[in-house]
Amino acid sequence: MAVSVLARAGISYRLHEHPAARTEAELHLTGLDVDSAAKTLAFSLPDGRLVLAAIPGPARLRYPNLARALGVSRAALRPASTDALLALGMEPGGVTPVCDDAHVVRVLDRALLDFTVVYCGSGSPEFTVELAAADLFALAPAAVLADLCSDSVKAPD
Repeated sequence: MAVSVLARAGISYRLHEHPAARTEAELHLTGLDVDSAAKTLAFSLPDGRLVLAAIPGPARLRYPNLARALGVSRAALRPASTDALLALGMEPGGVTPVCDDAHVVRVLDRALLDFTVVYCGSGSPEFTVELAAADLFALAPAAVLADLCSDSVKAPD
């Protein structure tokens, strides 16, 4: 899924294959730098929209910050269903901010702007995409930029 979006956009990337990593506790299986990751969480809103919120890998999402960025109440944020993810070509553990579906709202944490490279989901828990952070932002010009995390996260060196 993400690979086809990147290819259509002409964006350079590397694809890393690894054992399936579906949870945060399994991220070590990727062998990649978690500090350079763009962890993506998926939500459904009452109006049917799906939200993909990307934050730095070691950070924790502050749900009130996401709700504020979307202009909804905190109670409106519900985890996206597996069926909703599958409809986007994503599996649990492979959720990615790389998506060109016009009905999906992407919210990117501002701290990711300071990253040089990001590792993010590919759609599959067995593959991770590596791309320039600037390309992630260029790919999502309509994305909402917000401070989504409770603590400040420094970009990796």
